[in-house]
Amino acid sequence: MLTNYLLAITALFTFSLGLLVFINSSKKSSNKEFFYFTTMLTGWTIANIFANITAELNMALFWSRTTVVFGALIPYYLLLFSFSFPIENKITKFKKIALFVPAFVLVILSYTDLNISSATAYAAEIKTGLVYTIFVVYLMTYAVWSIVSIVQSSRKTHGMRKEQAMYLLAAIISLAVPSVIIAGILPVVGITQLASITPIFVIPMVAIMSYAMLRHQLMDIRVIVTRSLAFIFSMAIIGVLYGVIAFQVLTRILPSDTPASTLQVFYTLLAIFLAFTFQPIRLLFEKATDAVFYRDKYDPQQLINSVGLILVEEIVINDLCTKIAKELQNKMKITHIDVIVFNKKEMVFKTNNSAIVASTKLLEDLRQLPGGLNYSEDLSPGTKLQVLKKHKITICLELKTSEGFLGYILFGDKQSGQIYNEVDKKTLTIIAGELSIALENANAFLEISNFNTTLQHKVDSATSNLKQANLQLKELDEAKDEFISMASHQLRTPLTTVKGYVSMLDEGDFGKLTKEQQQTIVLVLDGSNRMARLIDDLLNISRMEAGKFYIDAQKLDLYKIVSEEFESLKNFAVTKKVHIALVKPKSEVPIMLLDENKTRQVVMNLIDNAINYSQPPSGGGKAEITLERVGKQIVFKVIDNGIGVPADQQPKLFTKMFRARNAKEVRPDGTGLGLYLVKRVIEDQGGKIIFKSKPGKGSEFGFSIPIQNSIKHNKSAEAKLKAQSNSAPE
Repeated sequence: MLTNYLLAITALFTFSLGLLVFINSSKKSSNKEFFYFTTMLTGWTIANIFANITAELNMALFWSRTTVVFGALIPYYLLLFSFSFPIENKITKFKKIALFVPAFVLVILSYTDLNISSATAYAAEIKTGLVYTIFVVYLMTYAVWSIVSIVQSSRKTHGMRKEQAMYLLAAIISLAVPSVIIAGILPVVGITQLASITPIFVIPMVAIMSYAMLRHQLMDIRVIVTRSLAFIFSMAIIGVLYGVIAFQVLTRILPSDTPASTLQVFYTLLAIFLAFTFQPIRLLFEKATDAVFYRDKYDPQQLINSVGLILVEEIVINDLCTKIAKELQNKMKITHIDVIVFNKKEMVFKTNNSAIVASTKLLEDLRQLPGGLNYSEDLSPGTKLQVLKKHKITICLELKTSEGFLGYILFGDKQSGQIYNEVDKKTLTIIAGELSIALENANAFLEISNFNTTLQHKVDSATSNLKQANLQLKELDEAKDEFISMASHQLRTPLTTVKGYVSMLDEGDFGKLTKEQQQTIVLVLDGSNRMARLIDDLLNISRMEAGKFYIDAQKLDLYKIVSEEFESLKNFAVTKKVHIALVKPKSEVPIMLLDENKTRQVVMNLIDNAINYSQPPSGGGKAEITLERVGKQIVFKVIDNGIGVPADQQPKLFTKMFRARNAKEVRPDGTGLGLYLVKRVIEDQGGKIIFKSKPGKGSEFGFSIPIQNSIKHNKSAEAKLKAQSNSAPE
């Protein structure tokens, strides 16, 4: 009876072990096959227990046959497991089906007399048939095949993987050999009395596997097992505490006739006490199990977070890599870590670690490895494994982004001698990805720093050259201003003479002119006036550039100036076939402080532009000139129906030397100085420019000036101009 209880506990433990392995990584084929193997083993153990405790003959026969059902499936899943551990060998679906056929046939025939024809009470003795003999041969074949497969795979491994394979082999042999002999060969030759004790050999197999899982990370479930043990111990202690406290209080302190309400309060306080003590007790057992089974423990998320802080804080490659290597080495307890960084195939950094020599040979060897993570325990004997062993490298992680290759991070062994588990590899892969991005940024920063240094030298050199060139430009600019000023003065004198004589001819001082002569004289006079205006524009622009432009304000009648300029441009408008009209003010325009010459220039430029750019449409070109008092402002406008100004060019219209595209087509000989001068004169006299335009529909140009306007006084410009006038009279 005690044996059956022990077997029941073993069966439960075996199934739990397989389930933990499956839960830990359900996608790995080795984990799945191990789970199926332990499940069948559990079923076989339970079937044997029922066979051993059943007195009724038919049920004893049923359970005896059932042991063969599970017994046929155990070697099949064991064989599949041996193909995937310690090294996973690819197996086709067809091969799996072919291997399953014998097991399937045995399962189908298990409940016939060809298998076990009869059984006594408690399955003490059984009578076997031909199928049972075939079952024994099948069992021996698959068991030997599984052992050979694991041995062959273990030869391709080394280190911890080889140790795991050896423990697994010992566990399988501890079950397979006695089971084949006692439950297989002996019943065939007629000795069946010992068959009932076969499940006992599951116990040493489970014990060996459990030890390998806890001490040598077999199937990589150490974390789950240690946490489970901590929880079980915690619950056991809590149960004992609860029972002891409750028993002692109820039997020794509280009388037997204690009211139910008092007992309820007592149990409530006891529950609160246990709630507060459970967490400290659990942590105590976690530390105890970690000390035994998990000496190199670390929190992966905390490690990733701490590495993330370093990545955020550091941008210099040397500091970044050194701190990352130190953090990983301390937290994961690794013997040595090295980081090698490249920038455009040139090595720019290597951590100072004597264990790894960053030689040309090392780099050539590392290039033979595939990308990603290369772990020595996962590699079969060959060139790749030799590369890692030769340079004392346990893990080689490639640093790479979508932009390209950046380098390597190389790891030595763990100080505890343990292997790197799946959590370790996943954590390192995440950190390598983050480090790769940080290194890409650091490389960019390094390039920018180097570029800035080079650029600074070039800027300093260019600045020196520019200073020299600027001095020369200033000299040339002064020479230009002087030339324009001189040319303007020299041109004005003969032009005044020309205008005077042409005016005399026009007025008939030298006799009456014919109609043709009169028309010619008008054209000459208009050309002279235009030349005079151009000279005035050039002279004023030259004064602006030289800092000699100022407003010489006097009390003037603005309407008189507008009328005179209107009259002077009427003939020019007729030649351009443009009708211009001056609208008389509705109210009297007051006398204002204005610079007469410059204001005349403004009025003349605005009217002249309206005439030039009023291309006659079907109804003819028109320009209307108005001067009105609006509140405390005097507003002057010239409204035409001409070509207008393109919307995208309007913001630049009042800048120096700028002309709109359509204006250049209509009048190629324009200077682009008129509106620039208009804006400066009006604003220096305290006014504002008025401008509206619609391409193809005309424009509205003008200005508004307060009646009590504020003149911008520039005494420095006035002094410079007077000094020039004294040395070279205009």
